[in-house]
Amino acid sequence: MTMAKKKNQKKAEAQAKKSAVESLRFQAHWGLKQRGCEDDMFHKHVDAEVDIIAELELAQDMLAIKALVDDVKQAFGVTPTPEKGDLTKSPTVVALGIAYVEDMNNMGNPLSWTEMKEQRLVKIYYPEEYRNQIITWAKQKGFNTSTYLGMPMIKFSHIFLVMDRTKGA
Repeated sequence: MTMAKKKNQKKAEAQAKKSAVESLRFQAHWGLKQRGCEDDMFHKHVDAEVDIIAELELAQDMLAIKALVDDVKQAFGVTPTPEKGDLTKSPTVVALGIAYVEDMNNMGNPLSWTEMKEQRLVKIYYPEEYRNQIITWAKQKGFNTSTYLGMPMIKFSHIFLVMDRTKGA
């Protein structure tokens, strides 16, 4: 009986991972269309990145981070600071709305997902006047929060999202 439960649990976990990858791929392609990126190059790049994300088992974390960013936008009317953060070099992340760049054609060197997973710490920037409110809100919503060198962070399965701040102009 225990063997059957373990087998069913592993099957459910595998299905959850597969669903997360499919959802991530769909949402990234949808995001590209919303940004008006009809260039096939971006869609191929997103497919390649999603394959790497899946291989590194980061799909569920990326979907959870997207949900967090979307919920913060809805609750506070604020998005991550454009052109700042560790994730701005990824067309997939930009398409998901987790990071913002003015011109996807000028993103520079691509993000190394392997290095990011190894370091675990990923910085995202929010305006100074919102950052602490966002962390308090995240704690209330049940996110696993902590600090790193005095900066608040939200812990996901494989990624620790460090919430840095951008000072007003």
